[in-house]
This record gives sequence, structure tokens and C-alpha cells, in this order.
Amino acid sequence: MRNLKRFEKVKSYFVEKGYDVIKINDDIIFFNNVEWKDYYELEGYRDICCVDVDYNYMNRKEYDVIVVKDKKVYGNNNMDILFKDVLKDYIGDEKKVLLEEFRRNFENDSLFGLLYNFRGGRWSVNSYSDRFENWCRRSGMLVKEIINDSSYKRRWLVK
Repeated sequence: MRNLKRFEKVKSYFVEKGYDVIKINDDIIFFNNVEWKDYYELEGYRDICCVDVDYNYMNRKEYDVIVVKDKKVYGNNNMDILFKDVLKDYIGDEKKVLLEEFRRNFENDSLFGLLYNFRGGRWSVNSYSDRFENWCRRSGMLVKEIINDSSYKRRWLVK
């Protein structure tokens, strides 16, 4: 109950500032183009509120902000489901896609990327190939094929 009140307070704070609420689901809301000063003034809610990462360290004037009811809302099981949905959207009508292609083209500002960053990491989802491959493996869509009778295996994402 406490988390719901805090969630609603942060939501109303940004609404009063004139930002549109983009409801992702009952546990997550998103605000586009929030001015840095408005986010910075919001103190005491950093555990449920996160700004997207700026690798040029605060050179922008506006940021996207994600707010969750509880930081535990997106544990590994829910993140696995969300990642699998992102993967399915990327593959589309194709039968399979190379893992490296997906990694190169992964959108770090997607909902999964923001939540991943929110969970405590301050790096991009695809910054480390082993961690990225682990997310793909956990999706159940990663397949390794041996190439030309060698020990090298090509990694594919299969729908």
C-alpha cells in the first residue's frame, strides 16, 4: 500500500508539471521529454523513479523517465518475458536472426533497456556480449549451430 501511494505521488508530480502519462501497464508508467530540473527536484523517490542514461553526462535538457510501483516489480521472471517479447518483435516474420545482428541493433532506449538500467546497472543492455547472450539464452530462443565440422558455433535466435 505504501508503494502505491508513493507511485501515485510521483505520477501526480509529473502530471502537475504538464507531462503526459504513458501507461505501460498497471505497474509501470513512462514520461517523455522531462526537463532535467523537474526530475532533479523530485527527491526521495529514486528507488521507484529512473531517468534514461545520458552517456555524455547531462548534456541534454530533456530525458525520458520511467516510474515503477516497486523496484521488485521487474524481477528476472518478468524481465525474461519482456526480453522475449522484444526479441520476437525484432525477428518479426524471419525464421531466424544472428545473435550479433540483434545485439548490434538492440535499442537500449526500449522499455526493456530502461528497466534493465533501472534495476541497478548503469550500462547498456548490449554493452557486454556475455550478459547479452545470457538474456538471449534465458529467452529459450538461442540456438547454436556447428559450422563446417569445426568447434566454432554460430549463434542464432530462432522464433
